[in-house]
Amino acid sequence: MLGAFRDKELVGIVGFAVQQGRKEAHKGALWGMYVRPAARNAKIGRRLGEAVCNHARQQVELIQLSVVVDNEQARSLYASLGFLEYGLEKNALKQAGRYYDLVLMAKDLSRA
Repeated sequence: MLGAFRDKELVGIVGFAVQQGRKEAHKGALWGMYVRPAARNAKIGRRLGEAVCNHARQQVELIQLSVVVDNEQARSLYASLGFLEYGLEKNALKQAGRYYDLVLMAKDLSRA
């Protein structure tokens, strides 16, 4: 877990995990990105994403994530960080009787 602080206040978080098992140990997952509304548009999400990629580069070749289809702001951020969309998981999440599709994204860290 990485955190972003403004003064002493936590304003953003993101998680990173290396996949388990020999056949998947070359991959990692970015998960749980959240930036408080008052801190958005201050490049906190970009800095957290860059920090995770820099950290991940020392451990894995590929970093993956998923994001709700309708979250255009997050999808745009991830694309600007070099993540490419490679799939769609239909009905991946269900909350209060409503389904949400997830876009699957990945970034190849072995290419610079």
